[in-house]
Amino acid sequence: MTLAAPLYVLRHGETTWNLERRLQGSKNSELTERGRRQAAGLGRTLRAELAREPGPTLFLRSPLGRTRETSLIVGQELGVDPAEWRDDLRLAELSFGQWDGLTWEEIERERSNARADWHADPEAFVAPGGETHFELRRRSAAVLAEIVTSEMRTVVIGHGISGAVMRGVHLGLDARAVIALDKPQHAYFRLIAGREERIEAALDAESRRF
Repeated sequence: MTLAAPLYVLRHGETTWNLERRLQGSKNSELTERGRRQAAGLGRTLRAELAREPGPTLFLRSPLGRTRETSLIVGQELGVDPAEWRDDLRLAELSFGQWDGLTWEEIERERSNARADWHADPEAFVAPGGETHFELRRRSAAVLAEIVTSEMRTVVIGHGISGAVMRGVHLGLDARAVIALDKPQHAYFRLIAGREERIEAALDAESRRF
């Protein structure tokens, strides 16, 4: 499953729950003002990238509110009609079930060392009522396979974990290596032919802080 055309993987901008260190999963919180600046910076930087080789581009996004808001800001910078964005539920974030909306501190009052256990063995770990790493990987791989088949340059706006899993499938990484991947909100990744390149957005220092 090798990408012949570039795939750009972006994460939504900072949200209010990001600031509170809450797991968002399938729930949502709005972008902060810094998150909106991050989205605009990503859009400006991506515009310059896409302009180097003009051509048809497929625009995909998770349907959750924070990714939709990010996509509209990015799209405004790109000059993309909002109707060009395609919602795909398979790009949604990993669901932590009953833990969505909680901080790790709150979670670990009931299950000690939960975060460490998740990082140590993501494939064996599942939150109560949540989604397994295998389920997320399966849906991420399905989207990636369709992008590969399309042979179209593609922009995806997703989430921290789900975006890392898609990158990991492309790079051939195991679950533990995927969880350890950087998940910036002030940079995006260009994937092609089994490789990835990190591209920093043109932002002020304050917008890079999270």
